Amino acid sequence: MDLLDWIIGDLRSLRAKLNGGVLGLIPPPRRRERADGGGIAPVYVLWHLARHHDVAVNRVLRGDSSEVVDGWTDRLGIADDLWRGLAEGEDAELTEVLDPESVGAYALAVLDSTAGWLEVQGLPQMDARPDTTAALQTLGTPEDRFDWLYSMWDGKPAAWFLQWSAIGHGFNHLGELVSIRNRLGLGPF
Repeated sequence: MDLLDWIIGDLRSLRAKLNGGVLGLIPPPRRRERADGGGIAPVYVLWHLARHHDVAVNRVLRGDSSEVVDGWTDRLGIADDLWRGLAEGEDAELTEVLDPESVGAYALAVLDSTAGWLEVQGLPQMDARPDTTAALQTLGTPEDRFDWLYSMWDGKPAAWFLQWSAIGHGFNHLGELVSIRNRLGLGPF
């Protein structure tokens, strides 16, 4: 197995686990609930996972001004300020307007898009250092509120965006979603 196949396999695995283990078990109306009387609603975690991935792969790696989200804004409940959701901490106001079913479908579409792009284009130049500042600025990401993200992404090679933003970050939040699912009493075991 070569590196490209490995990365595509990880993306497909993440998608399957997200679809079957989270979206298939947490009904859309319950994706706004907070387990244990607090915490983060699953819909926000899904939004956060998808936004980070979409921005990192499409704006940063591909250098594209369009993202997967562009085809979803009429269904998601948000069409402007799409930098919202990049923060780990929940945006409670946003959670209330996001459409839970559409956010789940958008998250799956983002993973499908990246896997499809890699299948067609192959790996990007893995040691290239994309202009992350420009990518975040064109999205309108406030530099004063997201200085941590600007500095975290600055100077990272393309490989890091596949390793962390597209795969590691996704599996990290998949684990969070499984934990929330179980605490909501929806675990399959």
